[in-house]
Amino acid sequence: MANIKDEHKVILVTGIAILGVWFSDAAMDAFVFKEGPFWRMLTNVREREPFLRLVLSVGFMLFGFILSRIMAKHNRAVETLKKHSAAIEMSMDGIAIYNSEGEYAYVNPAYASINGYDSPDEVVGKSFRDVYDERELERMEQICLPALKKNGRWRGELNAKRKNGSTYFQEASVTMLDDGGRVCIVRDITWRKRSEERLRRSEQFLNTILNSIRDPFCIFDNEFRIIRSNESYAGLKNKTVDELIGKKCYEVLANRDTVCDGCVVEKTFQSTDPCAKDKLVVLQSGSDAWLDIYTYPILDDEGKVTHVMEYTRDITDRKKSEEERRRLISRLEYLSNTDGLTGLLNRRALTDALTYELDRARRYSSELAVILCDIDNFKPINDLHGHAAGDRALQIVSDALRSLLRKADIAGRYGGDEFMLILPETTLSGAESLAEKLRQSIVNMDLRIEGKATVNVSLSIGVAALDQSIVDIDALVKKADDAMYTSKQTGRNKVSSAS
Repeated sequence: MANIKDEHKVILVTGIAILGVWFSDAAMDAFVFKEGPFWRMLTNVREREPFLRLVLSVGFMLFGFILSRIMAKHNRAVETLKKHSAAIEMSMDGIAIYNSEGEYAYVNPAYASINGYDSPDEVVGKSFRDVYDERELERMEQICLPALKKNGRWRGELNAKRKNGSTYFQEASVTMLDDGGRVCIVRDITWRKRSEERLRRSEQFLNTILNSIRDPFCIFDNEFRIIRSNESYAGLKNKTVDELIGKKCYEVLANRDTVCDGCVVEKTFQSTDPCAKDKLVVLQSGSDAWLDIYTYPILDDEGKVTHVMEYTRDITDRKKSEEERRRLISRLEYLSNTDGLTGLLNRRALTDALTYELDRARRYSSELAVILCDIDNFKPINDLHGHAAGDRALQIVSDALRSLLRKADIAGRYGGDEFMLILPETTLSGAESLAEKLRQSIVNMDLRIEGKATVNVSLSIGVAALDQSIVDIDALVKKADDAMYTSKQTGRNKVSSAS
């Protein structure tokens, strides 16, 4: 609006001037030279001065137009300068101009504030050398000034001092002016430098922690790139840390184009839950190793998984211990159920097996038979030929039992020189047939004693089958035992059945 008002003023003054010339000339013609009435002289031009008023009027009009344009441009320039000045004054960056002698000619409020002064007036007239110590000025002479002379500008970081003597980190941009002066724009970056230092220390602290973890550890981003790894993880993969960082795990570790099958890291990305699995790997040395792999999600504010941590632990020793423990338990179970001399089930295991088979036979109304057999004249064999001969006689019988057993049959040493066969799904007649085969197989086997005569081995056998009178295993065993006793009483080396 200011520009428009100034132009109007110029035009108004020009118009008044034209009217003044026109009326003055008409008044001179009418009242001084008496050439006619004033109103006629106002509209007529004298013959001795043709078009004088028109020429003067046009001249004034051109002069007014030119002057109004010049004033408009001047006003726009002043307005632009005010805006730029306001921007400089309000800038958060410090802006200073100093002459060729290094004295401040202008500083904005931000520059004064950054350097600890209350107002720009305290700075103007001072030397820029007041803002830097001797060491920094020497560095500027070596680095800043050569760049200014060569390129006309320089940008970098300086260590400046405030009015109270405290120092701060300064980011400076200096431009050389034609008259030898300089324009300097500065920014206080102390907070940023301290943040970078804290970040550097945090980075160093984190690296120290990661490398102090003996177990392999790494972090993946959502594109399966390894962004963090310790030496243990790199060593496990036969790589260096630098070879892993920034690479996709399936490319650098498995030479694949896609994620590995069963990848626990992918599972964590999809489920957002921690996951774990055991994995058997082959080490560089060629030996096998069991690894426990744990993965943990790193979530953003929206609950999305941005990274996954993988922690690996070598559990080879634990696996070996577990396997040894399993084998030991299996061995102990075997020993607790097995007779050490014959390798057959012992009495406790036979009792458990017979209890199970009796319950099953009753549940499904199926057949069940039991055979009890006793070695004839076993005590004389021990007394005359020694316990080794007796043990050999027991082993001969156990071998014969194993050779005759069907897949479902169960055999064991019931005690001393007695043996038991449990025959599921077997009738009394079927059991008698098997018992007879057993008796004959034993009769045909002679016990040879080194340096002595051959001893004949025979069996007294009793057979019993499940019927309505039997209420428990004791009753079934007693019937078989009674039948075996009958065989002994009636001449031995024979098979008897319970009635």
